[in-house]
Amino acid sequence: MADDKKTIGLTDANKATMQRVVELAAFKLDMDAAKFAFALAVNRNCEPTQIEGAGTIWNVGSFDEGGDIKALIQNLFPNVDTPYRALESLMNAGFSILASEIKSNPSVRIEELLKQETGTR
Repeated sequence: MADDKKTIGLTDANKATMQRVVELAAFKLDMDAAKFAFALAVNRNCEPTQIEGAGTIWNVGSFDEGGDIKALIQNLFPNVDTPYRALESLMNAGFSILASEIKSNPSVRIEELLKQETGTR
């Protein structure tokens, strides 16, 4: 079994996107924006991959205090043996998606993406 991460983070490009998303959506914490990015990636059927160039931002004990995200990843991706590496990958994928959405529509509202993703109108 491979060693899982104890700290997780984002690439430089995704850090910049996270800051933009925090401003756009008025997330209280950047960690909340990262959890949203993770959920968006899962919703868009992204698969965990190897991520290169991600710096460290959060300790996994702080990010996933009760282990709920780890359990979710283990259920969604049963073949993944390093759930925090998967989380880091999916957060980065989610921020890449968000960067594309913001680029194509600079006035995009995050809540509209949520409605779009859940089918709520």
